[in-house]
Amino acid sequence: MISKPTLLILSGLSICFVSCNKSNVKPAVLTGKNLILSAVEQEKVVTDNSFNFKLFDNLAASNATTDNLFISPLSVSFAMAMTSNGANGQTLTAIRNTMDFNGFTQDELNSYYNNLITNLPELDPNTTLKIANSIWYKNGFDVLPAFIQTNSTSYNAKIQSLDFGLPSAAGTINNWVSAQTDGKIPTIVNNIPSNEVMYLINALYFKSSWKESFDPKQTEPAPFYLTNGTQVSAQFMSADNDMNTYADNHVTVVEMPYSNSKYSMVIIEPKTGTTLNSVIAGLDSAQWQTWMSGLIANKQPINMPKFTFSYGINLNSALISLGMGVAFSDSADFSLINNQYPLQISDVEHKAFVAVDESGTEAAAATSIGITYSAVVASPPAIVINHPFIFAIRQMSSGLILFTGIVNNPLSSGSN
Repeated sequence: MISKPTLLILSGLSICFVSCNKSNVKPAVLTGKNLILSAVEQEKVVTDNSFNFKLFDNLAASNATTDNLFISPLSVSFAMAMTSNGANGQTLTAIRNTMDFNGFTQDELNSYYNNLITNLPELDPNTTLKIANSIWYKNGFDVLPAFIQTNSTSYNAKIQSLDFGLPSAAGTINNWVSAQTDGKIPTIVNNIPSNEVMYLINALYFKSSWKESFDPKQTEPAPFYLTNGTQVSAQFMSADNDMNTYADNHVTVVEMPYSNSKYSMVIIEPKTGTTLNSVIAGLDSAQWQTWMSGLIANKQPINMPKFTFSYGINLNSALISLGMGVAFSDSADFSLINNQYPLQISDVEHKAFVAVDESGTEAAAATSIGITYSAVVASPPAIVINHPFIFAIRQMSSGLILFTGIVNNPLSSGSN
């Protein structure tokens, strides 16, 4: 039999052994979780990206070559998917055609976007991704319970009635958007027209560090050549990093991962003899897939400019030209929001912000869809990114694109 003193000694040694082991244990590296998509949801990623290029091409075609461009078509898709739950007849058909929702039932759409809202923010503990939705409706305006229930459940939408006649009403909505985007999108509603009865809003915020950061000590001024043949002096970051690259006779493509390789930035720079406009004109899902499938792991020097800018645009013209005109007309049918009065979309406002520096990227976007009474009712060698380029932020495993933009001038700050 073991004596009591011996037991005490053994217990002490055991405690010491365990505590000593614990002191030598390295902290676990948090890598997050994987995005799991069903076969139907994987198909929806493809169509979401298809809408991304369709909208991007439309806006880029009318964008001045001296201006930067930055949008989140995914934010537009979230807001329009919520809106589609209130549409009926030809209006719903037009929305589904324009947004590339065809081939999916409303239940499948709602389930897919719920999956993204629930799981995209959880993929990487070192990346902040916030997806927030809200619906604001005028006091006294009756909203069908099914519409509220669907968007509350599937989109985690904040539902709130508001006295649109108060001078502070727009500020209440803007404060919500600003809070969801860390102040990067301070306003989305300027004033509320008397006929307006509802706003459906999505806010998207992204912040992450590069998997391999740039050393600020290596950042120095260098020329960036503009489309018009002139040049500006920009602050260029330099590094010799692991990345994914692709090149052909027309473009150089670079993919730089963030943090745990859950998200990445993809840069497409035209080669000499190829214009940015020609690359944009040929940019569709098939071309994008060719680039992405051709990426190979590489380690080589890269020089690229830091940039920070804001962008804002009314999307009415773009969405109408893409086939959604009926939703903005007196013929619109939003009877699943309210079946007593004819309603239509008044405005689709979109704002975005992006900042890229040595440590990583911060990006935000907000989309507001206004619903109003119809008029019927009235009321190897170094890669040097020194020419205008396209860039996108995507979720790497699924390929889902969150943001897309153009840098024509890295010194342009844009406007909110």
